[in-house]
Amino acid sequence: MNRKDVWLGGVCAAASLWALWPTWIDARLVPANYGDLYAYHYPMRHLVVETLQQGRLPFWNPYIFSGLPLAANPQSALFYPLSVFAAIWPLALAFSWDMLFHLAWAMLGVALLARRSRLPAAAAWTLALLYALSPFVVYRIAEGIPTLLASLAWVPWCWLAWMSGRSGWLGAAWALQLLSGHPQFMVVNAAGMALWAACSPRRLVMGRTLAREGVWALGLAAAQCAMTSEFVNRSVRRSWPTVYSLGYSLEPAALRSLLWPGFSGDPASGTFAGPPSVFFETYGLWIGLVGLGAAVGGLCIKRRRWGAAALIAAGVVLASGAQGPLGRLALAGALSLLRTPARWLLLSLWGLLLGAGVGLAWACRRGRLAAVAVLALVVVELGSWDARFLNTERVMDFMQANPLFAATFGGAPHRLITDPELANSNKTVLYHARNANGYEAFYLDGYPQYVSRSEGKAAADASRTYLNRLGTPELDRLGVLWKVSPQGLETSVSAKPLVYFMGDTGRAAIA
Repeated sequence: MNRKDVWLGGVCAAASLWALWPTWIDARLVPANYGDLYAYHYPMRHLVVETLQQGRLPFWNPYIFSGLPLAANPQSALFYPLSVFAAIWPLALAFSWDMLFHLAWAMLGVALLARRSRLPAAAAWTLALLYALSPFVVYRIAEGIPTLLASLAWVPWCWLAWMSGRSGWLGAAWALQLLSGHPQFMVVNAAGMALWAACSPRRLVMGRTLAREGVWALGLAAAQCAMTSEFVNRSVRRSWPTVYSLGYSLEPAALRSLLWPGFSGDPASGTFAGPPSVFFETYGLWIGLVGLGAAVGGLCIKRRRWGAAALIAAGVVLASGAQGPLGRLALAGALSLLRTPARWLLLSLWGLLLGAGVGLAWACRRGRLAAVAVLALVVVELGSWDARFLNTERVMDFMQANPLFAATFGGAPHRLITDPELANSNKTVLYHARNANGYEAFYLDGYPQYVSRSEGKAAADASRTYLNRLGTPELDRLGVLWKVSPQGLETSVSAKPLVYFMGDTGRAAIA
């Protein structure tokens, strides 16, 4: 690296700071998102840190769903080094810095990988912007899922470690990607590497390296892998209907986002017909017209273009899920555990970037003016689209404490349910109020059956439960005393306390 890299790296750092301004200096603000940060990640990270500060290991969440594993959930990020942010700063500021770090880390990783591949400095840093400012990456901020952003930030570092040839480096990078909170992208990334190796004349050597480093990665992350494996095998992911996966499968119309991400509208303007999460997961394969032109040009002139083309094709096919060419095979076996097939588009994005690197190198060698023009066009093109999703919100507008709520439920030896009509009902305060309903990526597989018996009908999906009837035998045994609804507070007269003893007849002997 030389002085030119320093200047261009400064431009990329400025882009990262701009993207999340001013959340990384103001603890009252967080990046605007569509709810997952408040309803899921904020309360989970709060519980992990709180438990550690009490001198206990956070193995169990005793609150939502009447209790479920906590450390075994990879999104708790218990073993991830960057989780230390949440232990030393206010939680809102910790999340902002977590996102800022990983956005910059993604840029640096792509730039170093490109420079190692002998791309000119201008082409390398432009490619870094294409990746980090692509909707596929930036939408993770708008979704409010920092673990997805963290996992994507490690993708280029895994490839860089692999290409370095240094033993143990890839395994370490894979382990950190796994521990960052979303193993799905680690699986997709590893599959892409295997496909790239299969297209190489050195496929046997590269394949052996991948296998050896994979074993090393599993060893480094053994604690997380063992707990998560057991949790997944005892969770709803083992038995949920295919329809839950099809909800996030790539539809052919979504491929129009290659040319323009707003072809079908967008959530920011209220013009997208489906749920925002479907948009963010399936309409993000855009790197701008400059990037797309560079990718097409690079794929046409590069001698080893077949590897990149294979990645692009494999990503689209697998992202289509059971609706695609592979049919149910795309969701068979271990693939059935990956709830969101559209995340296989990471392979397509990476294939496009590999082609774009060659195209950008050709353009940047036309002269300094051409290099500056390409860089500026990429910043303007991607930045102008990202700007509609990169806003700020006051965290207390969503996490404000309710003194009456705390006085009513705090320290009580009972549980409550919140009416499913209440938006984002699973906030930090409701963790501590022991909400028998909940919102979770996956949970123990016996709970939906218990919930359906209580409600007299199916009342659960892949991530939520919809308990609504107070005073049923099932909820009484769980100690559910209250129901909080838009109409007010209801109370059960038959709810048992959380601890009681059963007599020989199966009846409560001491309550």
